[in-house]
Amino acid sequence: MSLVLGPILQFRGLRAKRWCISLLCVTELDKTAPVLQMAKALIVKTRTIAKVPFTAPAYKVWRLDIDLPLDAGQVEYEIGGLKRQLSVPAATPRLAYASCNGFSDPKLMKKVDDKNERWKHLQAQHQREPYHLLLLGGDQIYSDEMWRTIDSLYQWTELPYQRRIRSAWSRTMQQQADLFFCEVYLKRWTQAEPQVTLGSIPTVMMWDDHDIFDGWGSYPLELHQSPVFQGLFEMARDYFRIFQLQLGLREKHPAAIPGQTTFNLGFSQLGELALWVLDLRSERSPDRVVSAQSWQAMFDWLDRLPPQQHLLVMSSVPVAYLDLAMLEQLLEALPGQQELEDDLRDHWRSVPHLQERLRLIHRLLDFAIAKRCRVTLLSGDVHVGAACAVESTRHGPVGNAAVINQLISSGVVHPGPPALVRYLLETNASHIEKIDRGITAAMLPIAGRRKYLIGQRNWLAIEPDTQGRLWANWHVEEEDAPITKVIHPVAFEPPVAEVETSSRGKNKENSLQES
Repeated sequence: MSLVLGPILQFRGLRAKRWCISLLCVTELDKTAPVLQMAKALIVKTRTIAKVPFTAPAYKVWRLDIDLPLDAGQVEYEIGGLKRQLSVPAATPRLAYASCNGFSDPKLMKKVDDKNERWKHLQAQHQREPYHLLLLGGDQIYSDEMWRTIDSLYQWTELPYQRRIRSAWSRTMQQQADLFFCEVYLKRWTQAEPQVTLGSIPTVMMWDDHDIFDGWGSYPLELHQSPVFQGLFEMARDYFRIFQLQLGLREKHPAAIPGQTTFNLGFSQLGELALWVLDLRSERSPDRVVSAQSWQAMFDWLDRLPPQQHLLVMSSVPVAYLDLAMLEQLLEALPGQQELEDDLRDHWRSVPHLQERLRLIHRLLDFAIAKRCRVTLLSGDVHVGAACAVESTRHGPVGNAAVINQLISSGVVHPGPPALVRYLLETNASHIEKIDRGITAAMLPIAGRRKYLIGQRNWLAIEPDTQGRLWANWHVEEEDAPITKVIHPVAFEPPVAEVETSSRGKNKENSLQES
């Protein structure tokens, strides 16, 4: 049986010392359940989780729940005539991270020769030495063309502002948006290069604004709450739930953090790692990112984590990054930068979000020191690669537990900003931010390059070694060797400065400073 889409793997967590994954595929409406052939696997359940488009179903979306023993190693499987292979980790998993899988403007396609070149590279690296999890940190699709291609929405944008905020979410809008989101997922995810990787590495996905539409949550409150905006959000949320989380419309994810009603996820005891996945869009409004109830539920989950783990935190928008406020006025004078201006308002350092960001940073520092744990932030969104460090001196001599690294990787498909914008960003990059008394944030320069930003398309590998270190490797388009940063395990003595030489053939010239 041929598949319309799939297979797409997703990680569901550990249960009874088994590696739990699900497999999503889409068939035409009249087809029976796809048959999976996989050695060493326990197939728990096969079920239809949706029929899409909702208003005029043409396809069935299937999910197969699968458990694998932790000693399974390399596992081959076949479904719908397609053969794939995945790998189960015996200890701490090897991770890949990517974001920004598309184009915010069709004109940007002309800037790249091969839009999926980084996906090909990721798959080639996976073939050499397998990755166990693929973290996708936002903008897995780009929905922005709907304002041009959906007739009812285009007509709505032509209305005067006051009529727009009062206009109803019509049945025609509902039907057209339903078909649009269905087609976007099928079109984008059936491309050969990402499809092979999505069927070979179990994913953990979290949405960002382009999975809804550009700048979601950062528009004026009356527009944010308008019937049309809310109708589009609900449609995007239902498709995100089905395709990215592989959930039926009334299900909760097995890794959903208890006590919150959105999509924040938590995975613990992944060898020496834990993974906290922040949902920064479901509750976002112009004056908040996450509700107080959700923050409390997530902090309660953090408090229950076992000590001495390295906590990875997926925040689609970087927590530590450049100070973009002073650039906003400059960019207003540049034609064609409206999208970047939306991104500025989206950022954690935007004034309405500063207090919420400060509480998050304090909580992460307190957690790291109390649990004797390293914390590393993983983000995308900004269409460049970069590294930053948040450091506290207010907790006394607690060594590198008081240093939180921020790793940024984007985009896997979306090209970087224009040269002039990158230049303006670079001129601002050496500034050290004073977050609070005794807490600072600083961009880390790329060794040997005299700059802070990776302007080419990239994806990030996070590779643990037997000494408890994490090797963060940016795989950059048109670069022969990765750019590397080494994150050492927790040490409560004041760290001694040292120079890390290249490892496994890595180029010392391309190494970011370590911490």
